[in-house]
Amino acid sequence: MDYVFDRSVIERVRAISSKFDVVYWREICRKKEFPHAYWDSLARDGLLGLVVPEEYGGLGKTLLDLVIGTEETAERYEGIGSYLFLSGCLVATIFFRSTESQKKQLLPKLAKGEIKVSLALSEEQSGFEATAIETKAEKIGSEYVLNGSKRFVNNVDLADYLIIFARTRSARDTAKKSAGVSMFLVPTSDENLHRRKLDKVGWDFLNNFDIEFKDLKVREDGLVGELDNAWYNAVESFNLDRVATAASLFGTGRLALNTAAEHARERIVFGKAIGSNQGIQFPLAEAAAQLITAEASTLKAASLYGKGWTFVEAANIALSLSLSAAIHATERAMQTLGGHGYYRDYDVERYWRDVRAHQVHPISEELLLTSIAERTLGLPKSY
Repeated sequence: MDYVFDRSVIERVRAISSKFDVVYWREICRKKEFPHAYWDSLARDGLLGLVVPEEYGGLGKTLLDLVIGTEETAERYEGIGSYLFLSGCLVATIFFRSTESQKKQLLPKLAKGEIKVSLALSEEQSGFEATAIETKAEKIGSEYVLNGSKRFVNNVDLADYLIIFARTRSARDTAKKSAGVSMFLVPTSDENLHRRKLDKVGWDFLNNFDIEFKDLKVREDGLVGELDNAWYNAVESFNLDRVATAASLFGTGRLALNTAAEHARERIVFGKAIGSNQGIQFPLAEAAAQLITAEASTLKAASLYGKGWTFVEAANIALSLSLSAAIHATERAMQTLGGHGYYRDYDVERYWRDVRAHQVHPISEELLLTSIAERTLGLPKSY
């Protein structure tokens, strides 16, 4: 399959990545700080608007370009820090189905990195059953009034806006549970938003929060996309996210693998490099093969974007393969470094912690496999 992408994207990403080496990311994560300098560099170069149409201030590139760029950022130094690059691009796609006024107002600012927007979807009871959310939005006069809570919301402390998913119609009143859900754009400065910071294992450069809100008022023009149709408006962005996340994962796996291979070449035990032992070689070689396979699957998925059912199936497969490959690569990197792998100064423990989160986020590996079973094998739905 011939993959057509803009090679200048790689050059631009590489130029920025070279300014933020492994020591930068190690210290950012150690201090649990947001990498403002890195974010600002992406913004200045226009890369946060990579997939935003040119008419709205973006670069107008393709999903394949985003995959190539995300892989490059992850493999260089960032690892899962590449999430900032892909999320900065993909959150904009939520607005592709919004009003022309919202597009003109928000997309140029998102492309330039002038604002940050976070998604507030998950809830305590809904979990992976996203359509089971209980947050309600009631139309009262010219406003919507929102009541509810959300879990695991990224960067509420830094975001300018949240996109809150809420039920505008009860699931009992709709033919499908996925109907009756709407999205609302809410400033994080609203005094009715209350947040609680969560402590977590990895992704140290991002803060996560639980939020609660009571009688949160949103003007009519705060509705994003179609009323009652948020799930269908947003699901395309979620599928794009799976492909870009796959690139982030196999890129991070390759970063861990390269670190392990370098150590295996240089570490001398019993008078020879440990990399000369097949007990070291074989697991690393196997990890390399898995990462190359994951990359091929992800590039194929990105090239199929816009071709409907086939793309969704390919996106799930790409994410599943990339997750498995990244888990194996980071595990073997930890083992290859031995005791060194357990310490923060050698970085692979960070790659391992960050990749582990993807076994349950944004979708569990089990749900990925059930989707593949249904779409690829025609097996009956299991949930």
